[in-house]
Amino acid sequence: MITASITLEQAKSHLHVTHEIDDAYIAGLIPTSFRLIADELDRELTEDICLTSTGELSESLQHAALLIIGDLYQNREAQQTEQLHMNRALDRLLNKYRKWGV
Repeated sequence: MITASITLEQAKSHLHVTHEIDDAYIAGLIPTSFRLIADELDRELTEDICLTSTGELSESLQHAALLIIGDLYQNREAQQTEQLHMNRALDRLLNKYRKWGV
């Protein structure tokens, strides 16, 4: 399962969260981040291009998932008047895996 590519402990470390109050919420963000990536790429993350030779999710897609988890965690209640833009690092991490249709 792709979700196992990032553990709750890894996500919490990325977020600098040391308490357990948000564990269930953070755990729910992990599969959500993978679904968002799959939707953005227009491909399933189980496709060969997304996996290493050992069948694990590529490191760049794992980092992309952590960036998304961080954004979802930090902005979960944000009400903004300005437009939010995609993180450029996230965009660059995903570009290699995108399906480019014509």
